[in-house]
Amino acid sequence: SGKQPGLEGFAGFNKDNILVVSQKNLSKKEAEALNIRDGCCFGPVLLMDGEVNLEAYNNNSGFNPRTAIGQRADGAVIFVCIDGRQVASPGGTYADIINIMVEFGAVNACNLDGGSSTLMWYDGEYVNNCASVVGIRPVPTAFLVLKEGRAGNE
Repeated sequence: SGKQPGLEGFAGFNKDNILVVSQKNLSKKEAEALNIRDGCCFGPVLLMDGEVNLEAYNNNSGFNPRTAIGQRADGAVIFVCIDGRQVASPGGTYADIINIMVEFGAVNACNLDGGSSTLMWYDGEYVNNCASVVGIRPVPTAFLVLKEGRAGNE
Protein backbone atom coordinates (compact mmCIF):
# COMPACT_ATOMS: atom_id res chain seq x y z
CA SER A 1 0.00 0.00 0.00
CA GLY A 2 3.01 2.29 0.23
CA LYS A 3 2.17 3.48 3.74
CA GLN A 4 4.64 3.36 6.60
CA PRO A 5 4.38 0.30 8.88
CA GLY A 6 2.04 1.04 11.78
CA LEU A 7 0.19 3.67 9.76
CA GLU A 8 -2.11 1.40 7.79
CA GLY A 9 -5.59 0.83 9.03
CA PHE A 10 -9.14 -0.34 8.60
CA ALA A 11 -12.32 1.20 10.01
CA GLY A 12 -15.71 -0.40 9.65
CA PHE A 13 -18.95 -1.14 11.42
CA ASN A 14 -20.00 -4.64 12.32
CA LYS A 15 -23.60 -5.86 12.29
CA ASP A 16 -23.98 -4.61 15.90
CA ASN A 17 -23.01 -1.04 14.85
CA ILE A 18 -19.67 -1.25 16.68
CA LEU A 19 -16.76 0.54 15.00
CA VAL A 20 -14.02 -2.03 14.46
CA VAL A 21 -10.52 -0.72 13.77
CA SER A 22 -7.52 -2.77 12.73
CA GLN A 23 -3.92 -1.75 12.23
CA LYS A 24 -3.84 -3.78 9.04
CA ASN A 25 -6.07 -4.06 6.02
CA LEU A 26 -8.56 -6.90 6.39
CA SER A 27 -9.10 -9.65 3.87
CA LYS A 28 -12.65 -10.55 2.90
CA LYS A 29 -12.43 -13.65 5.10
CA GLU A 30 -11.18 -11.63 8.11
CA ALA A 31 -13.91 -9.03 7.63
CA GLU A 32 -16.59 -11.72 7.41
CA ALA A 33 -15.27 -13.37 10.61
CA LEU A 34 -15.70 -10.01 12.40
CA ASN A 35 -19.22 -9.57 10.94
CA ILE A 36 -18.19 -6.33 9.20
CA ARG A 37 -21.12 -4.69 7.43
CA ASP A 38 -19.43 -1.55 6.04
CA GLY A 39 -15.84 -0.35 6.09
CA CYS A 40 -12.81 1.02 4.31
CA CYS A 41 -9.05 0.75 4.42
CA PHE A 42 -7.05 3.85 5.17
CA GLY A 43 -5.33 4.72 8.42
CA PRO A 44 -3.61 5.07 10.59
CA VAL A 45 -5.66 3.73 13.45
CA LEU A 46 -5.66 6.48 16.07
CA LEU A 47 -7.20 4.68 19.05
CA MET A 48 -7.88 1.00 19.58
CA ASP A 49 -9.74 -0.24 22.66
CA GLY A 50 -8.97 3.05 24.40
CA GLU A 51 -5.23 2.90 23.71
CA VAL A 52 -3.50 5.64 21.71
CA ASN A 53 -1.52 4.46 18.69
CA LEU A 54 1.82 6.00 19.68
CA GLU A 55 3.31 5.44 16.21
CA ALA A 56 0.62 7.72 14.79
CA TYR A 57 0.74 10.17 17.71
CA ASN A 58 4.50 10.63 17.44
CA ASN A 59 4.55 10.66 13.63
CA ASN A 60 5.65 13.91 12.01
CA SER A 61 2.53 13.86 9.82
CA GLY A 62 2.52 17.59 9.18
CA PHE A 63 -0.43 19.96 9.16
CA ASN A 64 -3.04 18.91 6.62
CA PRO A 65 -6.79 18.73 6.15
CA ARG A 66 -7.91 15.69 8.15
CA THR A 67 -10.95 13.43 8.34
CA ALA A 68 -11.44 10.82 11.06
CA ILE A 69 -14.11 8.59 12.52
CA GLY A 70 -14.38 7.37 16.09
CA GLN A 71 -16.79 5.77 18.51
CA ARG A 72 -17.35 6.15 22.24
CA ALA A 73 -18.02 3.21 24.54
CA ASP A 74 -21.71 4.20 24.65
CA GLY A 75 -21.93 3.71 20.86
CA ALA A 76 -22.01 7.38 19.84
CA VAL A 77 -20.09 7.94 16.59
CA ILE A 78 -17.75 10.91 16.23
CA PHE A 79 -16.76 12.47 12.90
CA VAL A 80 -13.93 15.00 12.77
CA CYS A 81 -13.06 17.19 9.79
CA ILE A 82 -10.23 19.69 10.09
CA ASP A 83 -9.86 22.25 7.33
CA GLY A 84 -6.34 22.89 6.13
CA ARG A 85 -4.04 24.47 3.57
CA GLN A 86 -5.81 27.76 4.20
CA VAL A 87 -4.84 30.99 5.93
CA ALA A 88 -7.49 30.54 8.62
CA SER A 89 -6.65 26.85 9.16
CA PRO A 90 -3.27 25.26 8.43
CA GLY A 91 -4.75 21.85 9.21
CA GLY A 92 -4.00 19.27 11.86
CA THR A 93 -1.64 16.44 12.67
CA TYR A 94 -2.46 12.87 13.68
CA ALA A 95 -1.72 13.92 17.27
CA ASP A 96 -4.30 16.73 16.95
CA ILE A 97 -6.99 14.30 15.82
CA ILE A 98 -6.08 11.81 18.56
CA ASN A 99 -6.35 14.58 21.17
CA ILE A 100 -9.79 15.58 19.85
CA MET A 101 -11.00 11.96 19.84
CA VAL A 102 -9.75 11.42 23.41
CA GLU A 103 -11.38 14.69 24.53
CA PHE A 104 -14.73 13.49 23.16
CA GLY A 105 -14.39 10.03 24.73
CA ALA A 106 -13.60 7.86 21.70
CA VAL A 107 -12.32 4.37 22.42
CA ASN A 108 -11.80 3.41 18.76
CA ALA A 109 -10.83 5.85 16.02
CA CYS A 110 -9.20 5.85 12.60
CA ASN A 111 -7.86 8.52 10.29
CA LEU A 112 -9.59 8.51 6.91
CA ASP A 113 -8.66 10.10 3.60
CA GLY A 114 -7.77 13.74 4.17
CA GLY A 115 -6.53 16.50 1.90
CA SER A 116 -9.09 17.68 -0.62
CA SER A 117 -11.27 14.68 0.32
CA THR A 118 -11.93 16.30 3.70
CA LEU A 119 -15.54 17.35 3.35
CA MET A 120 -18.55 17.13 5.62
CA TRP A 121 -22.06 17.53 4.28
CA TYR A 122 -24.88 18.19 6.74
CA ASP A 123 -28.50 19.05 6.15
CA GLY A 124 -28.02 19.99 2.51
CA GLU A 125 -24.73 21.90 2.65
CA TYR A 126 -21.00 21.57 3.26
CA VAL A 127 -20.05 22.59 6.78
CA ASN A 128 -16.33 22.96 6.16
CA ASN A 129 -14.09 24.51 3.51
CA CYS A 130 -12.62 22.33 0.76
CA ALA A 131 -8.83 22.48 0.57
CA SER A 132 -8.68 21.85 -3.17
CA VAL A 133 -7.75 24.80 -5.38
CA VAL A 134 -9.89 23.29 -8.16
CA GLY A 135 -12.94 22.83 -5.97
CA ILE A 136 -14.90 19.87 -4.72
CA ARG A 137 -14.06 16.59 -6.40
CA PRO A 138 -15.89 13.27 -6.43
CA VAL A 139 -14.78 10.77 -3.79
CA PRO A 140 -15.37 7.01 -4.13
CA THR A 141 -16.20 6.29 -0.48
CA ALA A 142 -18.06 8.05 2.30
CA PHE A 143 -19.68 7.30 5.62
CA LEU A 144 -23.36 8.27 5.55
CA VAL A 145 -25.48 8.97 8.60
CA LEU A 146 -29.16 8.71 7.81
CA LYS A 147 -32.26 9.40 9.82
CA GLU A 148 -33.78 6.17 11.08
CA GLY A 149 -35.91 4.55 8.40
CA ARG A 150 -34.27 6.43 5.50
CA ALA A 151 -32.45 4.77 2.63
CA GLY A 152 -29.19 6.02 1.14
CA ASN A 153 -30.83 6.88 -2.18
CA GLU A 154 -33.43 9.25 -0.70
